Amino acid sequence: MTGSSRPPDPVSKGTIINERYEIRQSLGKGGMGEVFLAYDGSTQQMVALKLVREDSRMPGDDEALRQELLHARSVGHPNVCRVHDLAPSPWGPILVMEHIQGQTLHAHIRRKKPHGGYTVDEFRKIASESSAGLAAIHSQGLVHGDLKPGNVMVTDDRAIILDFGFAQERARVYARRPGAPPDGGTPNYMAPERLRSGGASPEDDVYALGLTLWEMWTCRVPEPGSRPRARRMREQIMFDIPSQLCVDETKQIFRCLSENPKMRPQAKHLRFFNPARFTVSPVQVPRERLDPGPPLGRAAVNQFVPGTQSLLVTFASNSPDIVGRLFPLNTPSLTIGRRTDQDIALPEPTVSGTHVNVRWSAGTWTFDDLGSTNGTYADHSYERKAQAVLMHGGEVQLGELRLKLVSFGVDSPHLQRAQQFLTHRDGLTGLLSRESLLEALDEEGAFCEWAELPLTIARYELRGPNRQVSERPTILELLALRRAAQRCVELTETLMLALSPVVSGRSGPLRFAIAMAGPSVEESRTLVEQVVSQVQNTIPDRIELFATIVKGEPGRPARTLID
Repeated sequence: MTGSSRPPDPVSKGTIINERYEIRQSLGKGGMGEVFLAYDGSTQQMVALKLVREDSRMPGDDEALRQELLHARSVGHPNVCRVHDLAPSPWGPILVMEHIQGQTLHAHIRRKKPHGGYTVDEFRKIASESSAGLAAIHSQGLVHGDLKPGNVMVTDDRAIILDFGFAQERARVYARRPGAPPDGGTPNYMAPERLRSGGASPEDDVYALGLTLWEMWTCRVPEPGSRPRARRMREQIMFDIPSQLCVDETKQIFRCLSENPKMRPQAKHLRFFNPARFTVSPVQVPRERLDPGPPLGRAAVNQFVPGTQSLLVTFASNSPDIVGRLFPLNTPSLTIGRRTDQDIALPEPTVSGTHVNVRWSAGTWTFDDLGSTNGTYADHSYERKAQAVLMHGGEVQLGELRLKLVSFGVDSPHLQRAQQFLTHRDGLTGLLSRESLLEALDEEGAFCEWAELPLTIARYELRGPNRQVSERPTILELLALRRAAQRCVELTETLMLALSPVVSGRSGPLRFAIAMAGPSVEESRTLVEQVVSQVQNTIPDRIELFATIVKGEPGRPARTLID
């Protein structure tokens, strides 16, 4: 046996790696490796070196480290640790990372505990920056896979997420399946579905973020499979940070910890600050919207390219099965109608046989009404249009059918996302559909019971000239419903200084509901009166907007709150 085949001595203080990195100390060990502080003789700077210990190596770990390098370089965010290089060494591949002078959030929490925990401003700063870092990771289509206080560094000026990509690659090797081990992460911070089936996902990351922030409230490490929502909030927390947060901030953490992954918010939508400190500018609420795709480039505006743009069906009163269908615009001039000989045939009874002629010009489309029975309508108008001009992302209504101009094709991820949006949202108003509303109201009620806050539901309805709520709305009433519902939601969020979207949905042909967590019944009544008085002026005189308030009670089903 030659001398070169002997295993190297264990890495310790003073070890020189690759004739470049001098080990100064160990920074910590985790389930997958050890991180060392080292002096880089080439750059004359301190760096952090990650090395996977031999006793914890698994098949595919070399590729996992390579993926972490590629992933980290693709993010580039101040709240995500920078990774410089990946190099071979006698001890195996090493990952060279930015050295961050600070302490892990795990250690930070332990230091805060004897002094009464965090102040509300300290909590907001760490929560906001951790959310921003995770959102940056998710924006690149990546998953962290092992988010926890030990993988968040706290410095004098920022919080920084460490160690992502490695756990994701391990989780990919052990794809999600029933009975798969929840490897690649830390069970104490895993979502229920990951503990059951293994793997990693953005939703699992959000759950881990929720538990990380929850640990800042309680100063206790959660047990694997712990469910903070099972008992009321104030029975579990050690320090009373939540009382100084606004309702939306508390609710976000509650939703992060939902056992239903669909109910968890996206990291990019998390907000932790007090809007009362800001100016009177409208609060920017990150509401889910139907993405029309990327805007057109200069070439597509100057010269027609078949299939660059398409028409997406977002709403059809009598033919809901065609909602979500995409019709590419393959010629610069075409006809749309119900008859099968039209260039685009739409099987909606309120669309005329030959309804409109459509013409392209410089990236916009002109819809010329051809004497249709039920008319053509543009947004922000209740009158029939002989001509409507549609730009990218705009909508037009033919009879009781709506079309949106988008810039994606039939096989694109954009279409899949649009169809997912339309499965749980009403394409006319953009509010939740009835069944999704019921599910969201149950979640809202659970939060209010958990946080011991009042819940009120504002039930709105539009009544026609006969002061009845029509079960078969006219086109004018549909247009009024769209305007009224969208405006009521916007005003409610502004008056409540909402950080996250209020729960709102369509509950009937001319009915919709908005949930308000926090305000008392009297406060809600005052708010709703202001909303009704302002919105009534935006809809036709012969249509009236009415509202009633109902109080949520523990154990009361959501269905009884909106019917």
